[in-house]
Amino acid sequence: MRAPVFEFALEVDRQIASLSREEFHLRTGRAKRLLEELFPLSRFALRMKYPGNNVEVEAYEDDGPLDGTIHWGGTPPSKLNVEVTCVHSYEEALRSELMWSTGSTPGAGPIYRDKRSGKIVAESVLVPTAEEMSKLGAAIVERFRKKCAKPYPKGTLLLVAFDDPTFFGFDLWRQLFAAMQEHGGLVGWPGEVHIMNCGSNETQAAA
Repeated sequence: MRAPVFEFALEVDRQIASLSREEFHLRTGRAKRLLEELFPLSRFALRMKYPGNNVEVEAYEDDGPLDGTIHWGGTPPSKLNVEVTCVHSYEEALRSELMWSTGSTPGAGPIYRDKRSGKIVAESVLVPTAEEMSKLGAAIVERFRKKCAKPYPKGTLLLVAFDDPTFFGFDLWRQLFAAMQEHGGLVGWPGEVHIMNCGSNETQAAA
């Protein structure tokens, strides 16, 4: 799919809105690609649009080495290759499934699937922010290292996405960046690295 940036974003939103409740929460069918690849790509591309600058977004959707390319006008025209990776842990998947099956889920605390009954067991516990940031920072660094283990064209932008509507503001980003450094940091990618919270539409350059 290739379209002007606003049309691309609207089409992605339309397709997400058309997902069933089951598809959305369990990320089945096309939902996984929409939520973890196309949505972050569309929102990042919107950041590059300003009056008088024509921006187009191209998504490959083929499991190839790149997820998309952002094209924009100028003399000569420019483009930016983008690879998107999403942090979505097993625990997050369980919370999404619990939300789908019961209509609610604790935002934090222990969660697991009971081996005998197959039911999801969750406990609501107040977890210190530092602990949550350390867990998220570790997950981002892990995803980053997996991407670095594969060859990508020089200059490719890596967009690491996560989804947490309760995460916003300078202080939490500062804590997250400190946590990523504690887990080894983001070093070794052949281009820029940006972190995006799809739950708050906030993006920060990381490298």
